[in-house]
Amino acid sequence: MEKSQIWLTFGTLSLLAASAMAADVIVLIEENFHKEVGQDKGALVEFYAPWCGHCKKLAPKYEKLGESLKKAKYVLIGKVDCDEHKSVCSKYGVQGYPTIQWFPKGSLEPKKYEGPRTAEALIEFVNREGGTFVFIAF
Repeated sequence: MEKSQIWLTFGTLSLLAASAMAADVIVLIEENFHKEVGQDKGALVEFYAPWCGHCKKLAPKYEKLGESLKKAKYVLIGKVDCDEHKSVCSKYGVQGYPTIQWFPKGSLEPKKYEGPRTAEALIEFVNREGGTFVFIAF
């Protein structure tokens, strides 16, 4: 491989790693779900499918929620791709997309979120359930 190809590959991998580390919404999979959820933080989890129109519409609002709550010590904002991780979605009774569930601190028994799918409504719900007092970041 030429030096330029090596540097291009290294640069691309570095950018991918940096963007993954900077994520405000935690990507949950079979291997990390129980390490992240049900621990010392309350967790709001979106169960979604990449092809789902409602999920695509929710995505920027959910990212805004994650950005607003990234410094909250007692709340985790996560998401599970149900096409890739069917067993996690099945375990939590997901039948439609997006499904949003709140997992209280120390619990794997979720409470289904049934409110409006706006960043403001979601943050109000998280503030109420998680005991936080956070505003939407603009």
